[in-house]
Amino acid sequence: MSRDPQSPRPPRSPWRRLWSRLESGKADPHSRLGQYLAFRKAVTEIMAHTREEHLLLESLCSLAIECTPVKLAWVCRVEADGSLRTLADAGDTAYLDSFVERRTGLPVDHGPLTKVWQEQVPLFNEPFQEEPLRAAWQNNLRPFQLRSMAVLPMHRDHHPWALLVLYERNRQAFPRDCQLVLESIVREVSEALEDWVDILRERVAREHQLLLGTALQSGEDGVVLTDAERRILYVNASFTRMTGYTLAEISQYGLHHLQGPRTDPRTLAEIDGALCGQGFFNGKLLNYRRDGQTFWNHLSIIPIYQRSGEISHYVGIQRDVSREALAREQLEYEVSHDRLTGLGNRRGLMDQVAVTLPRVQRHAGSLAICIIDLDHFKPINDLYGHEAGDHVLRVIGRRLHSTLRRSDYVARLGGDEFVLLIEGFHSLEELEMLLIKLEVVVNEPIHLQSGKVVGVRLSMGVSLYSPDFSSDFDTLLRYADQALYRAKANKRQRSRYWELFTVEDRPADAGKARGPAITRTPPLGSDEDEN
Repeated sequence: MSRDPQSPRPPRSPWRRLWSRLESGKADPHSRLGQYLAFRKAVTEIMAHTREEHLLLESLCSLAIECTPVKLAWVCRVEADGSLRTLADAGDTAYLDSFVERRTGLPVDHGPLTKVWQEQVPLFNEPFQEEPLRAAWQNNLRPFQLRSMAVLPMHRDHHPWALLVLYERNRQAFPRDCQLVLESIVREVSEALEDWVDILRERVAREHQLLLGTALQSGEDGVVLTDAERRILYVNASFTRMTGYTLAEISQYGLHHLQGPRTDPRTLAEIDGALCGQGFFNGKLLNYRRDGQTFWNHLSIIPIYQRSGEISHYVGIQRDVSREALAREQLEYEVSHDRLTGLGNRRGLMDQVAVTLPRVQRHAGSLAICIIDLDHFKPINDLYGHEAGDHVLRVIGRRLHSTLRRSDYVARLGGDEFVLLIEGFHSLEELEMLLIKLEVVVNEPIHLQSGKVVGVRLSMGVSLYSPDFSSDFDTLLRYADQALYRAKANKRQRSRYWELFTVEDRPADAGKARGPAITRTPPLGSDEDEN
């Protein structure tokens, strides 16, 4: 049905009036509307040529000052604690210094900015709805001659994100048509920011991947990435430098190719158990390089889980700790070994006793503790010097070590005193044969570096372990020491170089007497030997 030509025309929406003016070209470029339209066009061009958030916001504020009568443009965000964070600004920013820092005491948390932030509805010209606030804000604005403002909410990722705040010196500076233009500008900026979210996320992801790749390639630790079936997907350059294998080679051979005959099978079992369970492993194992050399590898295995909770990948991080392991082994060696002869020292002897004595007790085995003192050693030191004496001690140490069996142990306690642990003999006759062999080897001539030939002899005290008396090693050692004193005291009359301390030589309250008896000897005192 046609409309009566005499009836009034229906009211036109603000947007229809605005766009009809634009289409008819009646918008004066020097008018307030024309200036805001120019502002909108400039912002659109900026958005077409940048994907940088800070550049867009800075341009938004700067163009508002350049294209419109606005004296202060500000993009801010209301933080959770009610404070205001500036993202960009332009124009008369002196007002912001007093406003943001709250030196004026204005109730910012209940002002127009917070109101717009909470309600997400733009405010123009009349932001102060309560009389006390109106007076406070107007008093603060008066020195800057800012008489009207526009506050428009901006969105990003479908959430409130920031506020565009514009200040003018004229009252009612934002008529309805200019308000519509500002709302369209903010809407386009918000849409652009929405579009940039995914772009920025992809860019950040790519940057993170690039950074991660660079870090993995340049790091000192070797890195291996496998899938859940332990198929190798990636190795970094440090892995190749450490092992000698490229990705193609180790993918073909498998990581088990790094293992060898000296790799501890218990550690390998721990790794398999970890991979079959939670996937975490942290430990050290011996690996083999491509050229066959060994290195100590501190290996950490970290599983990567899917959202379903299943393991999708494993990351292995390995570090060559051979130097640290060698230094630690060297330190442990020096702590338990004599520097001159390389034999065990007192600490090494006690460590060995801690293993040997319980084993003998469990299996009811045999054990002889022997203390050796070298005869005629002091004259060598006095005549030829300490270097010659050290050479003699090294030779004697090598001879003792090479003559004893694998199950036996020799240590140097200091000076020319040595201690032997002889284990597993079946009779005193068998022990005696070994002691005779030691005497023959030690009595052989020793050639000094000066060309001189010297020789030493042995004096030895022996005590035997028996379950019938104290298993305390210090007691057994003291018994052997007493027997040594007896051997040295009777050196001219003895038929053999050792004396055996038997259970009958103990004090009366030490247990029942057993075995052949020898005369009790006093504690060590003065030594009649020329040594």
